[in-house]
Amino acid sequence: MRKMIGAFALLTVALAAAAPLEAQARRGAARGFGMSLDDQMTALTERLTLDEEQAVEVREILETRAESRRERLQGARGSMDRNAMMQVMRQFQEETETLLAEVLNDEQMEKYREYVAELQQRRRPPLSL
Repeated sequence: MRKMIGAFALLTVALAAAAPLEAQARRGAARGFGMSLDDQMTALTERLTLDEEQAVEVREILETRAESRRERLQGARGSMDRNAMMQVMRQFQEETETLLAEVLNDEQMEKYREYVAELQQRRRPPLSL
């Protein structure tokens, strides 16, 4: 009987500890972490008022860039320090913006940059005092 009570108590503690992590993961996805391409496209289409042709082209660019970024980072995992990794990410962002500038007008590009800046701001951890 004591073993069952102990097991039940352990299970209760484990579930209680896991609940905040699950909630945090959901909040992370809502802030841009793990955002699916469909979610990104919904946000960009609305925010940038993309027409159908632009939406198709933007999706293709983002899909291609995401795959390229994954391959590059996977190949470099463990061999780059944090600063080098950040430099690679900046380079990818600049290249992506160059490709998008061929599809979007100036106003849409400005709105895209604002969107990216907002996502980056949300991803930064809060400063601890």
